[in-house]
Amino acid sequence: MIKDYIDSKFSIDYLSNFDFVVTLGVYSKDINSDICINPLFDKNTKLYIGYEAGTEEGISALFLHDFCKSIELRDYINMLDYGHLTSETNISEEEMQDLKRSFTEHQKSLLLIGSNFYTHSRSYNILNMFSCLTESMNIAFLSINADEIYTIKHKIKDIEPIDNLPENNGCMVYIDSMLYAQPALYFSSEFAKAWKVNNGDIVEVSFDGFKIQVNAILDSSLRGVIGVIGLDKEIDVGYRYKQVLITK
Repeated sequence: MIKDYIDSKFSIDYLSNFDFVVTLGVYSKDINSDICINPLFDKNTKLYIGYEAGTEEGISALFLHDFCKSIELRDYINMLDYGHLTSETNISEEEMQDLKRSFTEHQKSLLLIGSNFYTHSRSYNILNMFSCLTESMNIAFLSINADEIYTIKHKIKDIEPIDNLPENNGCMVYIDSMLYAQPALYFSSEFAKAWKVNNGDIVEVSFDGFKIQVNAILDSSLRGVIGVIGLDKEIDVGYRYKQVLITK
């Protein structure tokens, strides 16, 4: 899907062209950002803004609302329920206004978007919205294995109404195959309390018909109630935030 939208390839050195970098849905130890917007806490950023996993389409709509300068899309933007979007994504209007000010205060700003946005089930609409922002801001996408960066090659204005944004009422994990050397469930103290998992437990994690038995490891660098499944090999899981079942 993303190949319909991207054009030029760059190495990670591409980031040195900018004096202000906001990462959106990026989880990579090699990226140091000024602002990180992600469901998982990132300690390598100056400012962290959390959002609700699965609501990437709503976040894309917030960016379209606040940054789009296209007169042709004004009717669509005016129809967006901004209060509902901020409530469901867990990103406040104040945080969006701070982001807008930050972009205008820097001459070379970049919004670097992670794979959570183009592997999402609503990726078509998400990419359409971001393609309409290229006249307002510098936008690039980080490849799934975080070793390449892509830019948008053309603009599409066929934007659909926003779908119902999901509510995450169960146990959520992020599936990662790069940050951790051994397969395990990594989690915070908040995750441990919420889902009754203890450091050193051997647990079975099930999602999308896939099962894996791993050690449970308390990780002091994590926060919140989303865990991380670290794998020692790359598997194609699509959208990487999964609602899972954990059994001991």
